[in-house]
Amino acid sequence: MPPAIAQPAQAPKKNSRLPARLLGLGGRHIQAFWYVLSVILPVILRTGKRPVIFSRFAGMGDIINSIPAALELKKRHPGATLIYNCDASSRCVPSMGGVTDFITSCRQIGLVSYWYGWLLAGFYSFGSDDDQFASDHQEHFLTSYARAHGVEVTGHHPELKMDAGLSEKVAAFRDKWKLHGRPLVLIHTGPSYPVKYWPLSHWQALVQKIQQECNGQVAQLGARAGSYSAAAVDEFATVPGAVSLINQLTLPETIALIEQADLLVGVDSGLLHAAVSVQTPAVGLWGPTSAKFLFLEEESKYFVTSKVSCQGCHHRLPRLHWFTNCPYDIKCMREISVDEVFQACQAAINPPPPPA
Repeated sequence: MPPAIAQPAQAPKKNSRLPARLLGLGGRHIQAFWYVLSVILPVILRTGKRPVIFSRFAGMGDIINSIPAALELKKRHPGATLIYNCDASSRCVPSMGGVTDFITSCRQIGLVSYWYGWLLAGFYSFGSDDDQFASDHQEHFLTSYARAHGVEVTGHHPELKMDAGLSEKVAAFRDKWKLHGRPLVLIHTGPSYPVKYWPLSHWQALVQKIQQECNGQVAQLGARAGSYSAAAVDEFATVPGAVSLINQLTLPETIALIEQADLLVGVDSGLLHAAVSVQTPAVGLWGPTSAKFLFLEEESKYFVTSKVSCQGCHHRLPRLHWFTNCPYDIKCMREISVDEVFQACQAAINPPPPPA
């Protein structure tokens, strides 16, 4: 196992959180008002202009999906201060995507826009059919985020750019962990919702085949987090044979390592979106969710989708599996075979030469 890496100090960020003494009073409206006092009004007083807020308070993949729309919407507001409001754990993503470096994490941003929208030059909240749980999903996420606000995008994932210093730092980590000289395959098994897990025995067999038949070196990404469910934490485990980088990297470092890798293999998660956005081949494993709503065909050519009849159930009503667990014991993920995933990995690591 590689040595523990000290986490770097986080870049300074705007403090939009309510002081603890005010949190004790309760009240979402107080939190929204504090955001106005601590974020919006200082911008107006400093610049003489009202700011623009983009917001997607969800997972990293959702934030990446919103970036093309945000970049188009920026064109409507030349000279305005741009703010992206998202979960603090993903605050590096809008910056890497070229949207803005001004990041806040206010969960009551909807109240801010409702009551104090007159203080804003624009407010753009990115959502999809899946958020409402009221209808079957129909649209590609990236294009639907844009359409909802009157702009158009191609549907391609945005480019995430790495700071040179960050790339050099991660290259030094690779030297420490001896992750050089052979194809570097990164795996991401979770944590996630239990219905997205691929069996641990399958991961172990895949790692062995990559090492033996592709001369690959395999490292496991991830962070032990209980944000989904207790079951998710119980099921999430280190894959035997892989170098464990679990809890060893910050999110920016993780994305920089993915950029330097030859392949990422993972369950449906934000790291698959990150891989596509840094031009690293990815093998995604799809059971309850469907890649067709999230990736263009050219971006998902190495993905493996379960062949069960109920595949993609998350995008259809009723969505029973997400919080009440799958009635079929997650058959969709269990029946994705090691061989078909390995074949996809082989194709990604050794793609055929382009036609002459």
